[in-house]
Amino acid sequence: MKDIFERVCKNYILESKNDLKNNRLAEYIRNDIPQTIYKELQLNESSYFIKASPGQGVWGNIPWIGIFDRDISISAAKGYDIVYLFCADMSGVYLSLNQGWTYFKEQYGSRIGKQNIQKVSTSWKKILSSSLNNFSFEPIDLKYNGNASDLPLGYELGHICGKFYNASALPSDQVFIDDLRSMLAILQELKGKMCDLSIQNTNDYILARDKIGGFFEFEDKTDPLNSLIVDTSCLTLALKKPQDLKLKTNKTISKKSGKKVNFIKKQIRDTKLGLIGELMVLEYEKERLESIGRSDLIKYIKHISKEEGDKAGFDILSFDKNGSKIYIEVKTTTGAEDTPFFISQNELDFSKKNSINYYLYRVYNLSAKKKSASFYIVKGNLFETFQFNPVHYVSASIDCVI
Repeated sequence: MKDIFERVCKNYILESKNDLKNNRLAEYIRNDIPQTIYKELQLNESSYFIKASPGQGVWGNIPWIGIFDRDISISAAKGYDIVYLFCADMSGVYLSLNQGWTYFKEQYGSRIGKQNIQKVSTSWKKILSSSLNNFSFEPIDLKYNGNASDLPLGYELGHICGKFYNASALPSDQVFIDDLRSMLAILQELKGKMCDLSIQNTNDYILARDKIGGFFEFEDKTDPLNSLIVDTSCLTLALKKPQDLKLKTNKTISKKSGKKVNFIKKQIRDTKLGLIGELMVLEYEKERLESIGRSDLIKYIKHISKEEGDKAGFDILSFDKNGSKIYIEVKTTTGAEDTPFFISQNELDFSKKNSINYYLYRVYNLSAKKKSASFYIVKGNLFETFQFNPVHYVSASIDCVI
């Protein structure tokens, strides 16, 4: 094992000045290194796939050796894997529990992808912290100073934990073997905590949990709402004029009802729906301001419920065409437009006190499958538009008029 890293670190920079095709070092990296690791670790090829790359077509800035669990992924572009990453200046090599950067780049674009891969890395560090005593959480520095590729930065951001081996003081074969065995055990623990071994569902769950605040662990980790929380750009939101709404009292609050409610799951689901609705309205407001020639105000829109919590009495701060502030409360449901909604005393009082600048955005028919929702807008004091039953308060009836 030591010979592998010694040979690459010592010869890579010099050999990279020659053609990649038919180069002896390149062939050694591609063919000999994987077989050596299979042999030294006695790994089953039906369970693990090992690939080493000096580059494709041209020499890579960061040569790598990847060890993949076939149940998770066999591609460095997607999923979770163990990888040896050589520094660009060949000063050393990192053993890293890492992620496929290309997946995040293609899924979210480069800018948001960089943020999301780092969030997932941070979450795994917390989840696996008890198992990582032998490895460092510190960021890695691959010593790449160019701008021809974003892969090196992707490797750095996708790093979860690992260990650095200095090229001038490489440890013994046994240390390399023991470290890799320990890292394989951590990969197996990570595998056991994935959502049905689905990379998509696992990343959506982690990123959704990050946005909400990380409190839900009882709910279905494959919930399709998770992906909507992560990326609401796939959703369409249609503005409708409310019909003659006759909102009925929410029957689930009846004391005579024998239906059992799992309040933890309900709170989780309501929180998810609420956040999705707010994120959709945030995007709608940006588009609205753009359409009325007030794009200068977009940067001042605030997601108040995320920044300050529920105490403010409204969810989103936006602006009208004159630049005056408007206060938006968002209520979201998967039900129809006349579905009753819960509202707090604080929110009702705020609507009354700030009636001139207050708007309720009622998002309804939210569908994860169709990736769509509709909404209507009610302006002013909600007591003048709805009737409420004192539960928390549940909207009951009377006509809605904008």
